[in-house]
Amino acid sequence: MTERLVSRLADRMEIQDCLHRYARAVDRLDYEGIAECYFEDATDAHGSYVGPAAGLVEDIRRRHQTIDAAQHFVTNVLIDFDGDDRAFVESYCLAYLRQQPVDGSTSQSEAITRCRYVDRFERRDGRWAIADRVVVFDESVSVEVVDIRRGDWVASRRDKSDPVYWWGRAPQA
Repeated sequence: MTERLVSRLADRMEIQDCLHRYARAVDRLDYEGIAECYFEDATDAHGSYVGPAAGLVEDIRRRHQTIDAAQHFVTNVLIDFDGDDRAFVESYCLAYLRQQPVDGSTSQSEAITRCRYVDRFERRDGRWAIADRVVVFDESVSVEVVDIRRGDWVASRRDKSDPVYWWGRAPQA
């Protein structure tokens, strides 16, 4: 019983880690990282995009060209296992997508979207990943924002120059 429980807890953690890696990969425009969260034959119904995961990566690459800041918060993860190698997962997502400023304006348009990821995860060759996803949208609003971030703060980056990829990772002596 204890071995089974520990194994199931490890499965849950791997699934949740995949959800969180997906959010970070989208926010950092890490296209390889996005693809790694899916199996190659996975499908995704993601708003106006419906199709294979590889196409989703290209869709994100295109849609995010004008977005200068993004944050996806994944919470309320519920996992229902269906056997040893399949799980049905619902998780809530709150996404903030801020558009680049237009014509030198000090304000920017920011989309705030509340949605849920309804996923089928599978374990193949010892790895949990998304096999099928539909994004269920609850609300999407647009607001005008003015970024009051100070210039001496460490700024978020939408690429691998973001501190998450290098901060504190110097080789140990």
